[in-house]
Amino acid sequence: MRHRFILFFFLLAFVIVAARLFTIQILRNEEFTIAAERQRTVSLDIPAQRGKIFSSSGEFLATNEEVYLVFADPQKVEDVTSFSRAIASVLLKDERFFSYNPIPGLQDPEQAGSSKPEKLLVEKLAELLSKKDRRWVSLARKIPAKQVSELKKLGISGLGFEPDARRFYPEGVLTSTVLGFVASDMDGNDHGYNGLEGYYDGDLRGKEGKAAQEYSASGEPILVGASSFSPPQNGSDLYLTIDRTIQGILERKIREGVERYQAKSGSFVVLETRTGKVLSIGSYPNFDPGNFNPLPSDKKTATSGDFRNLAIAATYEPGSVMKGVTLASAVDSGKIDPSWTFDDRGPLKIGGSTINTWDGKHWGKQTLAELLQKSNNIGAAEVALATGAETLRSYFLNFGFGARLGIDLEGEEAGLVKELKEWRQIDLATSGFGQGVGVTALQMTSAYAALANGGVLMKPYIVEKIIDQNGREANFLPTPKRRVISAGTSELVVELLRSAVEGGESIALRNFRYRVGGKTGTAQIPVEGKYDPAKTNVTFVGFFIKDRPFVMLLELEEPTTSTFSATTIVPLWTEVAAEIAPLFGILPDK
Repeated sequence: MRHRFILFFFLLAFVIVAARLFTIQILRNEEFTIAAERQRTVSLDIPAQRGKIFSSSGEFLATNEEVYLVFADPQKVEDVTSFSRAIASVLLKDERFFSYNPIPGLQDPEQAGSSKPEKLLVEKLAELLSKKDRRWVSLARKIPAKQVSELKKLGISGLGFEPDARRFYPEGVLTSTVLGFVASDMDGNDHGYNGLEGYYDGDLRGKEGKAAQEYSASGEPILVGASSFSPPQNGSDLYLTIDRTIQGILERKIREGVERYQAKSGSFVVLETRTGKVLSIGSYPNFDPGNFNPLPSDKKTATSGDFRNLAIAATYEPGSVMKGVTLASAVDSGKIDPSWTFDDRGPLKIGGSTINTWDGKHWGKQTLAELLQKSNNIGAAEVALATGAETLRSYFLNFGFGARLGIDLEGEEAGLVKELKEWRQIDLATSGFGQGVGVTALQMTSAYAALANGGVLMKPYIVEKIIDQNGREANFLPTPKRRVISAGTSELVVELLRSAVEGGESIALRNFRYRVGGKTGTAQIPVEGKYDPAKTNVTFVGFFIKDRPFVMLLELEEPTTSTFSATTIVPLWTEVAAEIAPLFGILPDK
């Protein structure tokens, strides 16, 4: 019996071992093979260098700085909690840490107290370091050399570093609303957001490389073991149409304007008249793309709106600046001729609505030039009514309103031109002076460039060429979208806009030493279905008559020191124009 029992025991043990080996080697072979590979093979992504961005004259606007990936061997970490706390206290000294190391929960303002980020980071590090079946885990990305030096001084076993790179913006806030920014998603992948970084993310990002190395059980690399390496493909470089000097002037002056006139925001666009090249574009408030904090705090709440370029992303009713487009549409369509006049004897009544002049004054018989000089809403309404809804709406669409122009920046809005069936007589009349139509600053600038360049709407563009890592070059050329008015109509409207400036009521323009054509816009803001006379958006768009090298638009949202364009945006426009005129070789001619 004893011999039989021993034999049975060995047979049972053999069956169990055989069954276990069958399970491991046959049924779960793939699972255990992967686990074994993971224990002895370390794979590492090799980041590609993100492409650089240059101004038109070659200055760096966006480049990369050397930083480090921080990793650890969990099998060499004994006290996970102490290790995690020590690491977290150093990592959080980097102001940009959470831009590249997002943690779920930190975007919730209720969870983002002063101690919450460190607590959540410690918990995340401890979770990573508890994976004792691994020989390598990534703890943090994009860590500056200063913090890495502090981590090395801690003398912690199992901690390592790999060279990495992150975005660096030498000009700080300059061109921030043009560039956008780079940050990491929850999977640790870098992406460009907004502006150029978002629009050209695929070109700029490149393609990361891969490296794999086999390690022994003691954690040493096996020199004759399996290894692989594929190099990264760096991103392409962008060369812009942006003039760094002009951009600097515009950003400084729009900030001054917002502060001087106590406005909510300000936007600007400078287009090369005949090509559509964007020489300058942006808005204020702006941000520092190289040092922003995505966490809500007492000092700053970062939302998607904080990073928008309002010149392309904010739609507003333009007001009287639309009158130049309305007159061009009416004359070009043949609905009125250049000698057309109207009789301003009092308010214009349409159905149950009344249209009046902006100052309540009435001037009797008026010409098209006088309509623009006095910015007469009644005259603009009469022109719109004479043109007709179908024709005027068609011209608005041709001028680029109601659709994206296709500028190579992420975040462009389409604006609003209502469907034809929604145009009542009062809608037609008010659209003539810019009410009931939504535009962006870029759209209005492009429309005026068409008025000034002979009648062709050009596609605005901001990247002049792209050069990839192999030196291959792709160039972008001026692209006409369509002819919107005849050359003859263009010259007529240019003369009317010159007359509007020289015979208008703005002291700043009358005293300006340069001959200019352009139009103001003071647009009341609709609030709860009614226009609030105390809240306006003010705009001036204009160009130098001599050669018309560029068209420039400035806009302020809700200035509070004055609600009128003549006393806010116009003086600011003349200050900017006087500064940049010498850059184009334009001398005073008046």
